[in-house]
Amino acid sequence: MTFGQNLKYLREIHHVKQDDLAAYLKVTRSAIAGYETRGKQPDYEKLIQIAKYFNVSVDYLLTGKQTDASAPSQDHLPYTRIQDRELLATYQALSPLSKRRLWDYMQVLKLAERSESDQ
Repeated sequence: MTFGQNLKYLREIHHVKQDDLAAYLKVTRSAIAGYETRGKQPDYEKLIQIAKYFNVSVDYLLTGKQTDASAPSQDHLPYTRIQDRELLATYQALSPLSKRRLWDYMQVLKLAERSESDQ
């Protein structure tokens, strides 16, 4: 697979729009489209930023070959403003009981993260 195909694949499996990736990279949406469909190549700095965004290696972006360290993962994708708005809208639509359950679950997640960072 080409860099453009790999980029499009990563964007699609992570449900990231071209506009969101463009905002993160501080480029235009048409630059992302150019990477994906017109064979345009980002500079080294942008290539590294893309790899970090999707939590893959630059090698994976360029070749599509993945090792354990470069396998695509959603664990470290930055949240976008759209996702923040969707999260808030979803929360606001919950019943009071569900909001309480979500709050309790968030407290458990915070404790787990603290525990992981202490190790």
